[in-house]
Amino acid sequence: KTGLNSIQGRLTAIAFLFIVGTVVTITIVSYRFTVEFERQRFHDHFNLLATYMANNAELGVLIGNKEILDRLTNSMLQLRDVHSVTIRGHADKVLTHKSKTEDLLRHGSASAPVMSHLIDDAVLFQQQHGLGKQLGEVEIIYSLSGLFELQKTLAKKYIFISLFLSLAPILMYWMLSRAINAPLKQLVKLARQVSRGNMDVRASGGTLQETRTLAFAINEMLESLASKRCEIQQANISMARQQVLAEVGKFSMIMAHEIKNPLAVIKGSMDILTKNENLAPELKARMTGYVYDEVQRMNKLVEDFLVFSRPSEPDFKLITVDLLVSKMLQQVILVDSAIIVNNQIQPEDKEQKLECDIVQFERALLNVVRNAIEASKEVRGISVLAFCTDIYLNFQVCDSGSGFDLAKAESMFEPFVSTKSKGTGLGLALVKDVIKAHKGAVAINNLPGGGACFILKLPLTNVD
Repeated sequence: KTGLNSIQGRLTAIAFLFIVGTVVTITIVSYRFTVEFERQRFHDHFNLLATYMANNAELGVLIGNKEILDRLTNSMLQLRDVHSVTIRGHADKVLTHKSKTEDLLRHGSASAPVMSHLIDDAVLFQQQHGLGKQLGEVEIIYSLSGLFELQKTLAKKYIFISLFLSLAPILMYWMLSRAINAPLKQLVKLARQVSRGNMDVRASGGTLQETRTLAFAINEMLESLASKRCEIQQANISMARQQVLAEVGKFSMIMAHEIKNPLAVIKGSMDILTKNENLAPELKARMTGYVYDEVQRMNKLVEDFLVFSRPSEPDFKLITVDLLVSKMLQQVILVDSAIIVNNQIQPEDKEQKLECDIVQFERALLNVVRNAIEASKEVRGISVLAFCTDIYLNFQVCDSGSGFDLAKAESMFEPFVSTKSKGTGLGLALVKDVIKAHKGAVAINNLPGGGACFILKLPLTNVD
């Protein structure tokens, strides 16, 4: 689509205004000059007719012959635009007057004196009667309708010529701007394809030398970018390999450190159990419990590490808010029935939908709930609240613990960072990954009366 915000539209609009303005101005001025010229010629024509008739009416006026004058008058009335003819003699005496019967709305007049050019006797006759050289006057009343029809015809022709002179250059200008705009559109389309990662496209440039030069420069740039891209990809692969090795080394050291403590406890307990055959039953049971607890701790550490290091792709399914909230709150109650759950989903929000992997989100929510249990002095101080805002379904988990340091809030979601003596430090990292995969968010803050509050936000899909 093209409009005034495009090069072609603006060039065409500027050309249209300039050319039309110029042509209209020239046309109006030319038309006025032409009309004035034709008007003058029109009046001059009837002045010439009046002079011609005055010359021919000399004898009739001189001898007072009305028949000659009537013949001249009738002959003049045969002309299209002549309406009436009057011939006057001495002392403005009307010798003859004839006119057409139709009404005359707009008219003009032309007159000429009847002069004496005959023989000397006639001159003598005029002198004897005191007439002088002028015998009389011829007056012609003529219609201006012919002049107006001519003006209308000229106006139509000028309008046609002005339209042609306006449209022809505008059309040529539009074709020129299109020749410029078409390659630019092709370059825009090419840029969009490049932005999507297609580096194999090339610009053609059209028929103009300037656009071909621009296309050639862009093609050179694309070839250079493709070459640099390959180099960057190779560098990224190398860096990613180095980063993976570094992470593996880091996690290996952390895992070795985390497993070292349980192994030391197990080794010490086993030494006591094997070296003391007559060990008291209470001490034996205590040592056996230590071994069991540390084995469970290592098992959980390995399981969490495997889940974190090999996350599965989310299996998103479209589900209603009401169904997801019901399932999650039921799972929370199964963890401990003393947890206070509160469903504040409004009736108009229950049928809203969202895309969710129920298994992964359940794991994330229960991780937060278990952290709250471990941070609280008693389970009865824990609450789970479900509610909707404009674009999110929210699960709020609050505990009655001592809260946390807001300055270290971001680091709490890093792997192997834990404030618990026997924590793996992977629970909140898993929560962060799950919520990120759902394109949601996690908000954390301290409660005024003590304790921490986590809010897991899931985006709704059918929000206007």
